[in-house]
Amino acid sequence: MIILDDKFEHFSINNEVLEETFISNSLCETKELGIKIGKNLSKGNILLLSGDLGAGKTELVRNIVLGSGSDGFVRSPTFVLINNYEGPVKITHCDFYRMAEGLEIEEIGIEEYFEETSTLIEWPERVIKSLPNDCVIIKIYFSEKEDQRKFLIYSSGVKSKKFIKGLK
Repeated sequence: MIILDDKFEHFSINNEVLEETFISNSLCETKELGIKIGKNLSKGNILLLSGDLGAGKTELVRNIVLGSGSDGFVRSPTFVLINNYEGPVKITHCDFYRMAEGLEIEEIGIEEYFEETSTLIEWPERVIKSLPNDCVIIKIYFSEKEDQRKFLIYSSGVKSKKFIKGLK
């Protein structure tokens, strides 16, 4: 598989460790990955989703929410910034695409969710200075096939490493 060279640059943090690589050849396979992630969610998990526009971040979130047991309707929170979903695991879904880079999380007020919900953040590049040290990082790449995506899943601490091991 050849990954296309796009102009989007994924963020990286010093302590990230590549744990898993998933190749999805269809929306159905992306759904399966999302459901698997959702079944593994618990309170306090923080997942950062990085990828260019249209890479599939919100589609993955939609299926993570489904896998968690919630029947909430997932839509991109681009204009409202934050959506919450009730279910066996409460989920906070943030989309910071429209935010200026370097924004402090305290300015948005989401740090209170980090311990009480499972937090999914699209466009974490915008708030990278203020993120907790231990997060699951999912970097999504386009490929030359229309529906194919490459998902690189990184840990950045003990809790995120344990979470990713639970996906196997």
